[in-house]
Amino acid sequence: MTTSPSSLASDPPALETAVATSTPRAVFALFAGFAAFAFTIILPTLLLDGDTGWHLATGAWIVAHGSVPTHDPFSFTAVGRHWVAHEWLSELAMYASYRAAGWTGLNLLTGVAMAALYALVGYELPRWMSIRASIVAVLLIAPGIAPSLLARPHILALPLLAGWLIALLHARERDQAPSLLLVPLMLVWANAHGSFIFGLALSAVFALEALIAAAPADRRTVIFAWGKFGLCAGLAALATPAGFGGLVFPFYVNGLKLLAHLGEWQPADFSTFTASEAALLATLFFVLAKPVRIPPVRLLLLLGVLHLALQHTRQEIVLMVVGVLILAEPIGKAWTPAAAASAAAESPTARRDTYRASVAVLAIALALVAYRVAVPVARTNSPGVPAMALRRLPPSLRGARVFNEYSFGGSLILAGIRPYIDGRSDMYGDPFTLDYIEIVGGNAARWRAANAKWHFGWTILPPRSNLAKRLDHDPAWRRIYADDIAAIHVARSTR
Repeated sequence: MTTSPSSLASDPPALETAVATSTPRAVFALFAGFAAFAFTIILPTLLLDGDTGWHLATGAWIVAHGSVPTHDPFSFTAVGRHWVAHEWLSELAMYASYRAAGWTGLNLLTGVAMAALYALVGYELPRWMSIRASIVAVLLIAPGIAPSLLARPHILALPLLAGWLIALLHARERDQAPSLLLVPLMLVWANAHGSFIFGLALSAVFALEALIAAAPADRRTVIFAWGKFGLCAGLAALATPAGFGGLVFPFYVNGLKLLAHLGEWQPADFSTFTASEAALLATLFFVLAKPVRIPPVRLLLLLGVLHLALQHTRQEIVLMVVGVLILAEPIGKAWTPAAAASAAAESPTARRDTYRASVAVLAIALALVAYRVAVPVARTNSPGVPAMALRRLPPSLRGARVFNEYSFGGSLILAGIRPYIDGRSDMYGDPFTLDYIEIVGGNAARWRAANAKWHFGWTILPPRSNLAKRLDHDPAWRRIYADDIAAIHVARSTR
């Protein structure tokens, strides 16, 4: 069943829930954020993504040159090609934290971003749910975020997404357009990560909802107010080094054929039971077990985001954040009578339970933070980080041309080595990247053609890859190092 958001906003019981005492909300937001921070900084997989390397190198380049790169400064195959660092603000923050405290600093920065996300969500949910229900809702976010919880710009952008959506929801409750004071957030978001385009789309969705809900006599006012906000937000989104190109960039990336070969861009796989599927099924249970009334436009929004998440697994983080914030009000109203929720929130027992839980969670979180400070982060070998192989690389090879595993490219850039390819697949484009995929898949003719063009001095590849196995039996090449992550082969002419 559905109903208009304006009727929901004006419902007296909903107002009772909304004005429930702010202290439990603030306490819950505090320990939710701090728990997320503590969990993030001890997560062993946080620094195991190869792309982190080229993001840090971009931040270092910006500091060294005092500008944002607009042409490739890193590879030897695309050097000088047009490439704008769309995420330069995030990369600058990443490099600043790395320069201040090494990998531990980057680890803490990512923890702060997750703390901000969970604090924002944790402060919003108790407006509509009991504290216990809010805990369940917050925990349901984690499975969708965990696989993408890496030290990369998309994580730094998640609090911006949550803050933007919460501001839009509050504007609709007031039956007003968002304040123009929100526009600077879009300016930051547009320079931090390409997901800002989704923020603009959210503005359009809620503007449509406001227009549908408005009385005919008020629609002109609604169009003017929301149009003014949308125009200002759009202009802020254009204030980036990429300009208009930044607006079309997400659509360009989404249309690349090479995405079908990248893990994070794969469609959702339900052949095995995952935590994300568990979160989705749990949400369906709460939505279907009782009559949950979701306004039609918001229901279409949720279905659209669900489609994106099923199409590309990297969009699961967007689904989790948007889903929990959109569904908080309708699920809360369906499962908890507003008056009872308000009374429970204000009761001494509820306050006492909240504070006890807060103390317990904060104590554990403080212990974890103390552990992280006492034991600095060390980046180790992983499928995207050939740390040991690079430490064993002969200095004479560092300036020679390398054919590398795609996921190793970022680590090579951070080490000052120009790669053949790296995670900036949008810059390399479909023809080059698809050719690369054929080469590593074992296409001998394409390998010979690439070697004849670039004259590789060495390769660094997973030891069990088809190309690495081929080079093991090629008299023109010699393996000089191998571990579980990477094997290095050297052209005999460069020995």
